[in-house]
Amino acid sequence: MSVNPFPVPRRLLLAALAAAVAACGQQKEAPKVPPAPPRIGVAAVRTAAVPVIREYVGTVAAYRSVEITARVEGFLEARHFTEGTDVRKGDLLYTIDPAQYQAKVRDAEAELARAAANLGNARAKAERLAPLAKEEAISQQDFDDAVAAQKAAEAQVESARANLETAKLNLGYTSVYATESGRIGETQVPEGRLVGRGTPTLLATIDRIDPIYVSFTTPDRDALVLRKAFERGELRRDDLANTARFILPDGSELAVPGRVDFSAAQVNKDTGTITQRAVLPNPTRILLPGMYVRVELRVGERPNAVLVPQKAVVKMPNAHIAWVVGADNKVERRDLVVGEWVGDEWIIEKGLLAGERVVVDGVQRVQPGMTVDPVPVSSVTATAAGQGAAAAAKAAAPVPAKTK
Repeated sequence: MSVNPFPVPRRLLLAALAAAVAACGQQKEAPKVPPAPPRIGVAAVRTAAVPVIREYVGTVAAYRSVEITARVEGFLEARHFTEGTDVRKGDLLYTIDPAQYQAKVRDAEAELARAAANLGNARAKAERLAPLAKEEAISQQDFDDAVAAQKAAEAQVESARANLETAKLNLGYTSVYATESGRIGETQVPEGRLVGRGTPTLLATIDRIDPIYVSFTTPDRDALVLRKAFERGELRRDDLANTARFILPDGSELAVPGRVDFSAAQVNKDTGTITQRAVLPNPTRILLPGMYVRVELRVGERPNAVLVPQKAVVKMPNAHIAWVVGADNKVERRDLVVGEWVGDEWIIEKGLLAGERVVVDGVQRVQPGMTVDPVPVSSVTATAAGQGAAAAAKAAAPVPAKTK
């Protein structure tokens, strides 16, 4: 049995053990440091006057369509234009065989010459008998007959002159001229065919396409809702009201806007729509009659609209919500009634007030009642952040603005 050459006093061992136990107790009772609040980006809700846009499908129509017809009977002798090209008012388009009408003009000229000769003879006779009748050298009946013959000859001259004018007019109709400037279509009758027999024959159509019309229809309910909104002051008309932008079939925007110049006074009872029409310049002839375009009609503007970046709005299965950071930096959920998109922002009908702070960065990390560290996000940054959300959200149609 070995003996420890350095025995430890029992008293020291107990003291060491007590110190160790005390140290463990102090470690367990040390308070925990709470985690720092998460940092999230917020943007202030703002108000602004925003345009109110309605989208429709429009049909392009010619500003004016003029039918070119054969007004006299005859064989179509020649065509003097290229189909599908632009013509100017007064251009010669067709020639109808003029021979028979030239002959009729000559006959009418001869008839007028005979009538003029008869008138000269009748007038001379009446002038000779006038002094004799005054002296009662001849009977009054003879003089009256001479005067009546003169008047009949005058009537014959007028009739012959009218016949000559008609003959010249018909001869002029053998040359068919453009009565409107525009683009002429396909010839309906080939050369050599008899035209104008019985009724005028359609030869071609000229469409004036600069300026040009775009017609579209507005649902009667939409028109009624807008009218009530204007009456309540929720909407107002501005200088650009009733102007329209046009999106071509390839998705590009027409550079030139148009303006509504006609709105039907009646609702189509079959479709429940109101026909409207916009007129716009078409100098490049890019719009052609029959083309379909998308019409973005500006009906006015909404004053003091409440706007938030699109990324601040979270689409739930049955609602739209936003997270609002209060004065105590606690997060609160808000249910929203949303309107249209304006650029990269939502119009908020109900649920938010101007100046409130909404979460735009870190939306997935917040919960109701959570304390956060809000960091202001500039409108430029918020807009850039919202562009990604806008691209995804545009797969679904935006909720229309609710007007009361």
